Amino acid sequence: MPKTRVNSGVPGLDELLMGGFVKGRSTLIAGGPGTGKSILTWHFLFDGVEKGENGLLVSLDQTSEMIIDDMSDFGWSPEDAMENGSLTILSGTLKLVPAESGYEYVIGFDHPLLREQPFTVPRLAELVRKKAAEVNARRIVIDGLGPLLELAGNRSEIRQLVYGFIRDIVDSDSTIILTHELKASDTAQNDEMPYFICDGVVVLNMLYTSGDYVRTMRVVKMRGANHTMHPIMFKIGTEGINAFPDARLPE
Repeated sequence: MPKTRVNSGVPGLDELLMGGFVKGRSTLIAGGPGTGKSILTWHFLFDGVEKGENGLLVSLDQTSEMIIDDMSDFGWSPEDAMENGSLTILSGTLKLVPAESGYEYVIGFDHPLLREQPFTVPRLAELVRKKAAEVNARRIVIDGLGPLLELAGNRSEIRQLVYGFIRDIVDSDSTIILTHELKASDTAQNDEMPYFICDGVVVLNMLYTSGDYVRTMRVVKMRGANHTMHPIMFKIGTEGINAFPDARLPE
């Protein structure tokens, strides 16, 4: 049976994806700071809003106010979408709380009903799953895997917990997009572990060439689905991201 595709909402990206993200699967958007990861996920969410597919955004490193303000700068109307129930935003930050053996990392949310409840990775998965069912979300974004990696601890625990987190929130009716910030320095140890956990990976980058920076995106993998692997250029403008699959990259 052919797999169902879900449009990314980014002009040009769906050509690389041979029609869009794969429904019922998880895709990681990875890249350094300022490469446009969050903006790409907003395209995905608001494409769903336009098509009557509710979206859930869980941000682990920004407040709801900041997200709404930034979305509005690109011409979207997040407050209208939230008011009619087609978009739900949960935002939280990583916190240190006292524990029996010292301190531990937890996620603290700014939602009034969740503010006093520290969230571990399994509890966060439970929250996302319940909230998605409550608002009938078909498009789910987890913006910022970094705090989850902090919550997990050692590397083997990270792999087990983050894989379990993704597995617990994916179902056949929803499409999951996650973002992960890679370290900016070429000599830094980039943690590519999430690449192997997600079904698909799209990497955003900035290349310095001919005295200027060029933004690129590349589909590294899309498990069980056809896709184009060569990098293409994209720009971020007043209406978000535009990708150019037919443009030639500078030498």
